Amino acid sequence: MDAAASSLLDEPAVASPIAEYPMPHIRFFARIAIFAIHCHLTSAALLHAVDTAPPEGLRDNTPAVHAFTNAKIVVAPGKVIEKGTLIVRDGTIVAVGEEVATPADARVWDLSGKTIYPGLIDAYSEVDVDLDEIKDGAPYWNDEVRPQLSVAEQFKPDDAIAKKFRSQGITARLAVPKGGIFKGTSALVTTGDDGDAIVDSNVAQHLRLTSPRRWGDRKYPASPMGAVALARQAMHDARWYRQAWKVYSANHNLPRPDRNDALAALSAWDDAQKLFIVDASNELYFLRADRFAREFGLNIAILGSGDEYRRLDAIAQTGRTVIVPLNFPKAPNVATAEAAMNVSLERLMDWDLAPENPARLDAAGVNIALTTQGLEDAGKFLSSVRDAMDQGLSEEAALRAVTTTPAKLLGVDDRLGTLDVGRVANLVITDGPLFAKETKLYETWVAGKQHTLKSDPEIDIRGQWSLTLDKLALRISGEAAKPTGKIIAGKSEIKIEHFSFDQSALTASFSSKELERDGVAQLTAIYSIHGEKPALDGAITWPDGTREVFSATRVKTAEEVAELEKVEAEKGDEKGDGRGEKGGGKGNGKDEGRSAKDENDKAQPDEEESSKASFAVNYPLGA
Repeated sequence: MDAAASSLLDEPAVASPIAEYPMPHIRFFARIAIFAIHCHLTSAALLHAVDTAPPEGLRDNTPAVHAFTNAKIVVAPGKVIEKGTLIVRDGTIVAVGEEVATPADARVWDLSGKTIYPGLIDAYSEVDVDLDEIKDGAPYWNDEVRPQLSVAEQFKPDDAIAKKFRSQGITARLAVPKGGIFKGTSALVTTGDDGDAIVDSNVAQHLRLTSPRRWGDRKYPASPMGAVALARQAMHDARWYRQAWKVYSANHNLPRPDRNDALAALSAWDDAQKLFIVDASNELYFLRADRFAREFGLNIAILGSGDEYRRLDAIAQTGRTVIVPLNFPKAPNVATAEAAMNVSLERLMDWDLAPENPARLDAAGVNIALTTQGLEDAGKFLSSVRDAMDQGLSEEAALRAVTTTPAKLLGVDDRLGTLDVGRVANLVITDGPLFAKETKLYETWVAGKQHTLKSDPEIDIRGQWSLTLDKLALRISGEAAKPTGKIIAGKSEIKIEHFSFDQSALTASFSSKELERDGVAQLTAIYSIHGEKPALDGAITWPDGTREVFSATRVKTAEEVAELEKVEAEKGDEKGDGRGEKGGGKGNGKDEGRSAKDENDKAQPDEEESSKASFAVNYPLGA
């Protein structure tokens, strides 16, 4: 309860219509009515769990107001404010635009040079569930059918997992129960670290029209055909169950139907408006799921397999939203002639074509949402999105697939997916385009709470420094948090092998052979401000033990050094010294994933064209 609401329950300080009521109980109920109206009007802001436990001592009710200024704001895909302000109050966005006044009570965050994106949404993330609790009720006769299971009733936040998702800019994910044919209902949860992570419970009912092969186990079903038959039987049973109880409720003289938790849950979910999400292990299961949905009039989305490109036209015609995994196949091992003989043409073509699957679906007009499901490491999500973009997925389409599309699919587009007024303050703050390889994520904000991923150092020591020693210079480049250095002596550049800068102390060592001093020299210095200019004061200890004191001033900024090194690198490429050469591309036979890229690779337009699939899709794929 906030201060404004709690004050409504106190005795009024001045005369009011309530205070004039002669009966105390009338005054009390009037206050309750006003309090209820206040709660309704402010419900959009009450997205954190309200603390119902009485506080020990005074209740802390400091308003959480933040003003993010001078930032590039991506309000939604295709809607960008180049330089604006975003205001967050109590976890909700209350203002966003170019000309927005900063509230007097706000904490101001100057985000010059930074970009704010809506928090990303992972549309499918499996979690383990406990089946024991549903066995105590009235379950279905086959334990593969468990639609009454609810993730929301079991979900427990895991700090390590949440931190991994936040590192990728993901602020909400759909927690889906593992296993089963009718698997149960999912919950949309935040990736924050507070106690109540549930955004929405019972978001979708989950279905899988196949069953794991259980050789030697006679448990039914043990085949895809059996799984489909069981799913159809359960749907018919649920409809019979609903009708039987309807008839019994109208006439209690009839025999009372048996209670069944699974059929009650499934009959309640048998509604053309409620969402089913069906797992499809390949493109044929996708079409099978669509036929199943049409038979029973269900509203479904489909967790894809990555093989949708094989039957793209048929899949596009279904009109279903596809949740697309990004676990692209690894390059087959063709290192030897014998190994190559064991690789089928289908597998080779799949390796070549699969990374284009998201782009092909988007180009065909299919609504897609991207997921971490299937990735060995959720921390590789953004790099996997970049791989899909390298194969044709546009930046705007990629952003839609992790913001507005999953928000609409999961029924939370009035709260998540954009940075419009009234939305939850789920933010991602970067130093550049979200999906660019060199971009760094600095912070995620979940429901208005800050989570720092990367912070700039207080001192940026980068630049070129002129030393008062034999016309030597110290060039410091790299990242502000991980600088690297060189000693410049005339036209010679000596790489510093061990470079460290901690707070204000700099230490370095380098080979001084080119300075006619055989051995390793040690450099130490202290950063300080002389007047208004930064300076270094230190000494170099040469290999023979002699020590020379120096001072240094910065003569080039970090940006000037970066541009200088870029020009020098381009000159080196023109001379053919090998620094600009690329690797062998996707046909190099290395046993690495299709998504593996050279760290120094900077794709040129002609190389982007050559990265496209080598062959057209045929059906069936392969020979």
